[in-house]
Order: sequence, then structure tokens, then C-alpha cells
Amino acid sequence: MNKNHDIKTYYGFQRQPFASHMPVDQLYTVTSMIEISERCVFAIAHAMIFAIIGEIGSGKSTALRYTISQLSKKQYQVIHICGGSWSFTEMLRQCMHAVGISARTNQQTTMLKQLYEAFSQIRADGRSPVLFIDECDLFKPSVYSQLHLLCQQNPNDSRILPIVMCGQDTLFDKLRNPYARPLMNRVMNGYNLRSMSQQECIEYVKHHMTTVAGGQEDLFSSQAVIAVTQASGGIPRNINTICLLALKHGMDEKLQVITPEVIRIVTKEWWQC
Repeated sequence: MNKNHDIKTYYGFQRQPFASHMPVDQLYTVTSMIEISERCVFAIAHAMIFAIIGEIGSGKSTALRYTISQLSKKQYQVIHICGGSWSFTEMLRQCMHAVGISARTNQQTTMLKQLYEAFSQIRADGRSPVLFIDECDLFKPSVYSQLHLLCQQNPNDSRILPIVMCGQDTLFDKLRNPYARPLMNRVMNGYNLRSMSQQECIEYVKHHMTTVAGGQEDLFSSQAVIAVTQASGGIPRNINTICLLALKHGMDEKLQVITPEVIRIVTKEWWQC
């Protein structure tokens, strides 16, 4: 890439800041992330279903990755799938794939039996299976009416599969629907992920500029950072986008400091420019 178009090179960063996917050890651990992790770990230890809801870009998937990193690999086997507009049969197929089972049938009873056997084998090997499902809000209604079958007691094994569900705000509405009552009755705890506070946003930007990128904390002026928190609504994904656009604009204009005016320019609706 031409260095004139390379943010990392232009600003002398050691690593790319505000990336969409970062290693867990480089994450800025906001209070909500720690709270979610602690509650999830408790729910998992007690074989509960735990639900996380939040708007797009609020950090749900990041919180899941952080939580998974806190689980001992010797104690737990994580089964991690990402939802879609699936039927319950397709969801079972995804779970089977995640535990290494080749699905050769569409019979739900057979698929459930094979999964129960896989879970029992995981336990026999000294670990506890845990199912993490991201983007649960995308499932078809039939999934919510049957998902409890995955965690219910296996006749040959009295232990229950803990599940962590994650999705946008509509997930809660779907769980409250009468067809999802068997599942909702098993959701014993959850977390409504809100936007970050202004101070958390400020620390988030600082973390990316220094700890992640190895750059200068004052590249964004203090007023520019406040402008970022206001324009982003405290949503991490929005902060990442705004800051990257600001850095690109600063590079193009050969600026040494990102000012509130830069934030105003890059957050203006593109069709109004």
C-alpha cells in the first residue's frame, strides 16, 4: 500500500488502532464486559441459560470472546456458533459441525441423540460442554420453541447443557413470545448491554491510541475525543469508524492533531457533503 494512504505508516503506529477484530489481550475491558463475563461464568457453572441483548455495534460479540477467554480450556469445551435465519434442524446441524459430527440426517430426534452422546463424551473426557450462540435474534420462531431440547436432561445423563445466547434487542421480544415460553423459563439471568459512558469512551480512544497502536495519546485533542463520544452515542463500533475516518482525513490534510472540526466533517452524512 502507498504510504500516503497508509494510516499506520503516516502516524508511526506500531499496530492498527480501531480494528474491527482485535486479539482478546488487546481489548479495552469496560465495566460491562467484566460484569457480563462474571455473570456468564456463574451461569455456566450452575448450568443456566444466560442471555445478552444490545444494539448493533454495542460490543456483544466482543463480550462473548472475552468471556470465552476467561473459561479454562481444561474445564470447559466451548461450542461457539453464529446464528442466522435458520430452522431448528439447521441450528442442530451447526452444533453438530461444531463438535465434529457429520450430519447425515434431517431427523431432529436422531440429531439430538447424536449431540447428547457428544456432550456425554466431552464430560467423560473431563470437561463440561458450553454452547455460545451469537446473533440469536436472527433465528426463525421454531428455534425458540425447541432450543430448550438441547439443554434438557438426557435420559442417560442428568447434567444440563449451559447456553449463552446473544442478540440484538429484538431477542428479548422473541423470548417473551408464548411459543418461546419453555426456553424463557430456563433463562435465569441476562444482561442488557448499554452504550459506554463518556469517560469510558475517552479511555477507549486513549487505549487504542497508546496501548494498541503505540502512538501519541494527544493525537486526538481532548475536545475532539468528547466530540467522538457524542457523535458515536457511546457505541464501540461507531467510535472505531469515526476515529478511523478522522485519522484518514487528518492524513489527507497533513494534520498533526485531530480537532473537533475534523470529527464534525467526518460525521457529516455523506450525501450532504
